[in-house]
Amino acid sequence: MPGAATPSFDGGRRAVVMRGILTTRRLRLTPVGEDDLEELLALHADPRAFAEDLTEPLTDREQMRWVLDRWIQAWQQHGTGYLTVRARAQAPAPAPAPAPAPIQQTGGAAIPSGLLGVVGLTHLEHEGEQSLSAYWRLTPAATGHGIATEAMAAVLTDPRLGGADHEVIAVTAEANRPSRSLAARLGFAPAPPGRAAPGGREGDILLIRPPGRTPPRTL
Repeated sequence: MPGAATPSFDGGRRAVVMRGILTTRRLRLTPVGEDDLEELLALHADPRAFAEDLTEPLTDREQMRWVLDRWIQAWQQHGTGYLTVRARAQAPAPAPAPAPAPIQQTGGAAIPSGLLGVVGLTHLEHEGEQSLSAYWRLTPAATGHGIATEAMAAVLTDPRLGGADHEVIAVTAEANRPSRSLAARLGFAPAPPGRAAPGGREGDILLIRPPGRTPPRTL
C-alpha cells in the first residue's frame, strides 16, 4: 500500500529512524545526515584511510553525496545504518590567548577532535538471504586509540540495530591485518569453507560474528 514501510528481515521489529545518539564512555555516535557530507568526503578521499584496503578512495563529491543518500535511506527503510563517530565530551570554550588544542581529554584518554570515523551495520543480500554487514573506517589521526573497538562494540550490542541477536558479516582484505585484528576482538571469525565474500573480489575474505557473541570490554 502507498506509504507502507519497507519490510525488514527482523520480523517488523524495526524502530523509527534513530533521532538520538548512541554514546559510550568516550564517544558519541550519530546516524549519518546531510550535514556530514564534507567531513565524510574528506575521510573517504584520504588514501591513508585505505592504506591496507583493496577499496579505492572516493574523491568525487557527487559520488559521495550519492553514497550518503543511500546511507540515509537505509535508516529510513531499516532503522539501522551507519553512524558518525566523534568525541563525547564537548570541546571547551576557546581560551582568550592560545588557540584551542586539537586534542580532547575524555575519560583520561586523549583522542582527536572532529570527525573520528564512521561505523555501523547495513542490510545486505548475500547468498539469497538478508544479512547485516558491518562497516568501520577511521580517520588516520584517530587510529591507535581504541576508538574503532569501542564504537563497533557499542553498535553490535545496541538492541535497536539488530547485531546483538543476528549474525553479522564483515568483508575485509585478507592482507589487512589491523582490520582482521579488530574483527577478532569484536567476535568475528573466518567464514567456513564454501561461504564466499560478497562481491567476489579477489583478495577479500568473509568474517562472521554469530548472534549473542559478547564484544570486548572497552574503556
